[in-house]
Amino acid sequence: MSLNDTKQNIALISTRPYEKNIALLKGLENKNILLLNCPLTEIKALESYAEFDSILSNLHNYQHIIFISTNAVDSFVTRFKNLKIKLPNHIIFSSIGPKTKEALENEFEISVNCPEENYDSEHLIKNNIFDNLQNKKVLIIRGKGGRETLKYMLEKKGAKVDYGECYIRNYLTIEQEKLNRELKNCTTIFILISSYGCAFQLEQSPNQWIGDYKTKFIVNHKKIEFSLRNGNYRSHLDDVIVTNDLSAKSLLEIIQNN
Repeated sequence: MSLNDTKQNIALISTRPYEKNIALLKGLENKNILLLNCPLTEIKALESYAEFDSILSNLHNYQHIIFISTNAVDSFVTRFKNLKIKLPNHIIFSSIGPKTKEALENEFEISVNCPEENYDSEHLIKNNIFDNLQNKKVLIIRGKGGRETLKYMLEKKGAKVDYGECYIRNYLTIEQEKLNRELKNCTTIFILISSYGCAFQLEQSPNQWIGDYKTKFIVNHKKIEFSLRNGNYRSHLDDVIVTNDLSAKSLLEIIQNN
């Protein structure tokens, strides 16, 4: 579970998928921080992409495409290249967050709309590009399942909304005994949570994970902060720090200042 072998007294528990922690490991080397890899989700491919490929083959039918996450971009790009198709010029592209926007712009050299802050569906929909949606077709690229908020708001504006679901997000359990051993010599614990789904999973077992430790959480959205401060985990909280920057440099500064 540990991504390094040294014995530090400050632990950063990351609930993100393992691959996203590789860059963190490089940035936190020799910083007296023990990085623990405790993913609460994993991303899996669909058993069949027939339905999704059919949607991609008819992209010209849509006026807007909205990407929910970088995972959505990755899956879209893989299938897009497999089908050897081109992006229609008339489509307006949007994303929920800046990393997703960056991934799209780098891959396709297109302009992508994104909230300037508060990266969620509610703030994206405030963009004036969504002011005239009557009878417009909108495609939301995402994993299977998830919140229905964005679809509801778009339909309320008159849009016809389809989902392009291109991956599966599985929720995982934690090896509790191993985690306890890892934390044995730690005096300060931070937990990094970057999705509302992970926060929900954590809420289901508030007495596991860190036992009686007081813990500081690092999250990337006010909604996750609200959930933690008002849910089952509130008795374990020492603090919740909200940041839009989850780079190693940013996390190191947060840990050193808190």
